Amino acid sequence: MTMTIDKSNIKALKSFALTMSWAFPVVFSLALPWLFSYAYQVWPLFISASLMLLYLFKPSWIYWPFKGWMFVAGIIGWVNTRIILGLSFYLLIAPIGMVLNLFGKLQYKKQMPKHQTSSYVKPDEKSKKESLEYPF
Repeated sequence: MTMTIDKSNIKALKSFALTMSWAFPVVFSLALPWLFSYAYQVWPLFISASLMLLYLFKPSWIYWPFKGWMFVAGIIGWVNTRIILGLSFYLLIAPIGMVLNLFGKLQYKKQMPKHQTSSYVKPDEKSKKESLEYPF
């Protein structure tokens, strides 16, 4: 789901421009060069300056950079979701299932005995009034 802003919502467009005008330089001029030992980048400052000029003089023009950014963010979000869900399954859920299977602690029966025609299991005792009042 992507965020939508109407062209006439100047306050939201200005908020986007203000946020991106400091986020681009912080991420691309400071954080990434520091983390990966790159040279200082100047191009994010130009993007920041252009967004600030649009913020001050023509906020309605911020709509198209916003739409472009939301398109890119949607793709990044789609990819990140698959990565996070895949990692959580293969690093968390699958190993837990393998360990439980190894120790025979799974809560289900893998195969139904041959003489049974149904998987229904009759309860051992009859229901009592107390068990309905305090089920756990």
